Amino acid sequence: MKNVWRNTIISWLIGLAACVVIGLILGQLLGVLLLYVLGSLYWQLYQLYQFHNWLRYSGKAAPPEASGIWGQVFDAVYRLQKKQRKSKRRMRQALTRIESSTTALKEGVIMADNQGNLEWWNNSAAHFLGLMRPVDRGQIITNIVRSPEFFRYFSQKRFGEPLVIQSPAKEGVYLEIQTTLYDKNDHLIFVRDVTRLHLLEKMRKDFVANASHELKTPLTVIKGYLETLSMFADSLPKSMQKGIVNMSEQSERMEQLIEDLLLLSRLESDDKREENQWHKISDLTQSIQKAIEPILTGEHTLIIDIPDDARLYGSYKELYSAFSNLIVNAVKYSPDGGNIEIKWESSDLNGVFSIKDSGLGIDPRYIPRLTERFFRVDKGRGSKTGGTGLGLAIVKHVLLHHDAKLQIRSQPNYGSTFSCHFPVSRTRTDSIQTISPTHNDEPTM
Repeated sequence: MKNVWRNTIISWLIGLAACVVIGLILGQLLGVLLLYVLGSLYWQLYQLYQFHNWLRYSGKAAPPEASGIWGQVFDAVYRLQKKQRKSKRRMRQALTRIESSTTALKEGVIMADNQGNLEWWNNSAAHFLGLMRPVDRGQIITNIVRSPEFFRYFSQKRFGEPLVIQSPAKEGVYLEIQTTLYDKNDHLIFVRDVTRLHLLEKMRKDFVANASHELKTPLTVIKGYLETLSMFADSLPKSMQKGIVNMSEQSERMEQLIEDLLLLSRLESDDKREENQWHKISDLTQSIQKAIEPILTGEHTLIIDIPDDARLYGSYKELYSAFSNLIVNAVKYSPDGGNIEIKWESSDLNGVFSIKDSGLGIDPRYIPRLTERFFRVDKGRGSKTGGTGLGLAIVKHVLLHHDAKLQIRSQPNYGSTFSCHFPVSRTRTDSIQTISPTHNDEPTM
């Protein structure tokens, strides 16, 4: 390139010198120089015209013939064009492969902008949700998927957990929807058919409910005979007396397990739920305190900080069950002499019911699994404390019914804090007694 520029400058200077000599000979120096400059300018403009014309109309044609610096410019631009066309071809092939692979997926894939307007979807998504091209392109997805659960999920951006809904296009099909935000809060939505899993889960729930219900009758008979035998235990050998005591204890534990299974089944099915009302939180905790007196050793210290004017909107039985499970756990897993703090705090954002103990604590790696049915950190601890392993699962479902979340903070040997976070719409601070709202589903303020 340097050589081209040097040769161009040298050629221009030689031509200029020749014009000076000719001008001196003819006695028209300025005229000859002017003609030379005008000729050079015309040549450059002509080359520029060729360059512009080639870029605009030539397409993939080779550049026109040119010498000197203009020849180098034509060749350099032509090489860039070829390189760009090659890159575009590779990119187009990659995009085609990506589109073909996503089209072949059994899972639905949807791309929507930050407002939820549909931009692209594959065939599976069209099959699951009834999307049609090009009619639905640019439509807001909540106008296509007309489900109250999906509207809340999408508008409130509850993307931490997948959502399961019925397909709006296929009867009897259940879909799991998972949304991920990317770029400028655009939406990448995955849709998966979970009909089989949904039916299996329904069968499991029905089996647990039916089996638990059927077990109540034989267990009642067994307990009746055990109570009868206990009345004549003094006349029996000591080995049999011990056996009767053990059977009575285990039958009590089995009865509690069946009751918890039935309660959990009712919570999962949403059947026959109690009407929501406003309740004094202090009344709830006082009732629980009286109920747990038999398990208090006298060494535990209950510290209750509940404002008398604090109100919570929900089902009394469900809230009682959730709070009592948390408090009973705190008592059972706290050593003698431990403090158990029960507190209610409210703000403009939410209301928090918390139970803090000075017990054994929990390794943080186990915390995500604590609300699973029958999960225990220490497998032997449940039999010693008489627990069923369903308490925190019940708490989780009760809080879901009340639009609340459970937060657990714990460290081994430093105790645990279980906090129930309720939305502000379900909390109130006043001196009004428990009332029945005008609507079964929404709190009245």
